[in-house]
Amino acid sequence: MKEKYKSSNMDESSSDLLTIKRNAFWHIWKRRTLLLVALVLLLIPLYGTFRPLFEFILFAVSLAALTYPIFYRPIFRLGQNLLPNFPKNRLSEFSAILSTVVLLLFMLSPILLLLVEASKSTQGFANMLLSLALGEEDGRVILENSVSSRISEMRDIYPRLPVDEEQAVQFVKSLVGDTRQFSGSFLEFLFNGTRGFVAELSLALIALSFLYAHGGSFIQQAMKFGGFEKQEVETWFRLHQKITLRLLSDTLLTSICRGIALGAVAYFAGGFPFLPVLFLGSFAGLVPVVGSAMIWLPLASITWTQGEVVLSLVIAGLSLFLNYGISRVRAGMGKRLHQQGAWLSFLLFLGIIGGLLSYGPQGFVIGPMAVVLAYGLVRFLSGPTEGKLS
Repeated sequence: MKEKYKSSNMDESSSDLLTIKRNAFWHIWKRRTLLLVALVLLLIPLYGTFRPLFEFILFAVSLAALTYPIFYRPIFRLGQNLLPNFPKNRLSEFSAILSTVVLLLFMLSPILLLLVEASKSTQGFANMLLSLALGEEDGRVILENSVSSRISEMRDIYPRLPVDEEQAVQFVKSLVGDTRQFSGSFLEFLFNGTRGFVAELSLALIALSFLYAHGGSFIQQAMKFGGFEKQEVETWFRLHQKITLRLLSDTLLTSICRGIALGAVAYFAGGFPFLPVLFLGSFAGLVPVVGSAMIWLPLASITWTQGEVVLSLVIAGLSLFLNYGISRVRAGMGKRLHQQGAWLSFLLFLGIIGGLLSYGPQGFVIGPMAVVLAYGLVRFLSGPTEGKLS
């Protein structure tokens, strides 16, 4: 009898234990299912909310990923050295705003160059900036005439250049007008959805400032949550910084140097206008192998058809010599990376072209960001990177 009683008690306790486990299991999954259903339902308004902002957010994230090591990190470290007792959060926010302003000035540098050339003097340049800031007609007319004359000079040298002079002047006119009426254009975008260049750029720069200040800590927390150790997180940031600096020096800095070299040769040797050749040479310098030849060959052919054979050969020789020197300097700046630098440069060029075709002007940033981050992730996940970074 005792053995029967014990066995019946064991059966009841085991069944009670199974019942408790079963109830606990269903209780947990009922809660999780409810949360999943709520999340799925929330995706509908979330999609409607963020769909109009997707391009801005993507552009801001791409801009932050490419420029974080170049603009924000040096300014933040300088702030830490100058103000060691300043609160870190406030310093990061101040550095983010300052970095955004510096980046904006860099993006507006072509317009500033046009203003400098049109003003002919430092005093005239300051007066023109003041005139544009106050919304006076004189400054705007001078800027529009400068843009129009530069495009005309480009079309004279490169007749098949796909640049519409009227559209370019109209863009500058609307840009200056939107800048003068910034608050109105931005509020019009917020309430009416009227998308202007300044409103779009300002929204992207607002997001960029936030990403500068808090994006790094978000990535750190996300990687720690994903199981990465502190040393691995630091390794990723160092790897991203070095890849970004080297690839941008391999493309953007190199193309600007080639544009300056071609512009100097065109101006001093051939008497051609400097700024048009600088702009076109900088853009064509992004094309691997034959980019610079697309600029100096027409210059040399023009002087050849004018009977200046020696001058034509001088332009061609100086252009080839300077481009070879720039290529040698570029190879020395990132020797370890440039063991595969040709392929990376070509992929970055394809990223720029594909980004422009897919996203328009914003693709100039989005495409390279995708290539840089993809290459960085492949290197990071392929194994130890400490040795590769030295």
